[in-house]
Amino acid sequence: MTATAHALIGGIIAASVPDPALGISLAFISHPLVDMIPHWDFGLNWRSKSKLTLFGESVFDLSLGLGAAYLLFNQQVGFLYLLGAVVAAESWDILEAPYWFLGWKFPPFSWIYNVQSRIQSKLTAPWGILTQAATVLGLILFFRAL
Repeated sequence: MTATAHALIGGIIAASVPDPALGISLAFISHPLVDMIPHWDFGLNWRSKSKLTLFGESVFDLSLGLGAAYLLFNQQVGFLYLLGAVVAAESWDILEAPYWFLGWKFPPFSWIYNVQSRIQSKLTAPWGILTQAATVLGLILFFRAL
């Protein structure tokens, strides 16, 4: 999933779960679960991209996700809780970044990379974008119904 999708999922969890400890934990756990759903993201074919291109796409995606989550959910939840849930939902990818960008192929970064590589279910655009949008929308509807 894109960082934007993970941020929106973290945001809806924070907006729907009043207990920050539980909400941040659920946001953290959500990452590998939704990455199992076939999806497209900027990391697809990352080896064929320059580090600068991949970094630029990642910063754009992270910024878009944080901004979208803030705009959609800041009225329902405190900023620090929202930020904590968004970061928790994106933390798997954040922890993988040193492996990609710095070549840190040692634990814990190599562990995160190996787990992420095994659980990812990739799908090319446009279908991978549609499955991602449907997943995010479905989770928003689910948490709104609680």
